Amino acid sequence: MSNLDYLKKYKLFIVDYDGTLLDSMGMWSKLLSNFLKDEGIKFDVDIDEIAKEQTNHEAVKYMNEHYFKDLTFDELANKMYSYVRKEYVKQVLKPNATKLLTELKKHGRVVLFSATAIELLNDSFKTNNVNEYFDYIYSASDLGTTKTNGVGYEVIIDYENAKKEEVLVVEDVYHGIEGAKSKNIDTLAIYDKQKHWDDIKKISTYNLVLEEL
Repeated sequence: MSNLDYLKKYKLFIVDYDGTLLDSMGMWSKLLSNFLKDEGIKFDVDIDEIAKEQTNHEAVKYMNEHYFKDLTFDELANKMYSYVRKEYVKQVLKPNATKLLTELKKHGRVVLFSATAIELLNDSFKTNNVNEYFDYIYSASDLGTTKTNGVGYEVIIDYENAKKEEVLVVEDVYHGIEGAKSKNIDTLAIYDKQKHWDDIKKISTYNLVLEEL
C-alpha cells in the first residue's frame, strides 16, 4: 500500500465523488452524444465539445432547439434526467476506492461534497455500497456555492466546526483543488484519466493513483 502516513495530520476529509471515487467521468463527457444515439437521432457536430462550455440549462435549451423541437423544455429536461439516472447507476467505483475511504475513516470524519444531484448519489451509493463511509453529504446546490472559489469548502469547515489545518480535500479536478488551495486548505489529488494530471499534481499537496494503492 502507498504511504498514507500524512493522513494522520487530518481530522476532517472533504471528499469528491465523480471522477475521484466513482469512475463516471467517461459517462459525463459523452452524455449528450450517447443520449442522442439512444434516441436514434443522427447528428453531425461534436455535441459533447459544445456542451463543455454550457450550463445544464443551456445544454437542454440547445438540444431542445436543434433536436427535440416537438418537446417542451421541461419535457426534454425530464427525459434527459431519466436517461442520466439510468446510466449513472451503472457506473462503478474506481479500484481501491473503498480502501481509501477505509483509511480516511481511521483518522476522522469523512464528508462528501458534490455537485451531483442527491437523488443520483443515493442511487449510486446503493449500487456500490458506500453510504456507510460518509458521515454527511453536502450538496453544492444546497450550499448555494461551488468548489471553484473555495468558499464551499470554508462553509463546510464552518458547519463541521473544524480547523483548516486539520482538513484535507480529496479531489480529482483542477478547479476543485485550486479552489481549496486558494483558501489555504491541503489537498489530495486523485488521478483520473480524463484530467490533466501533470498540471493537477503541481498544485496539490499530495497526489495518489488509486490503482497503485
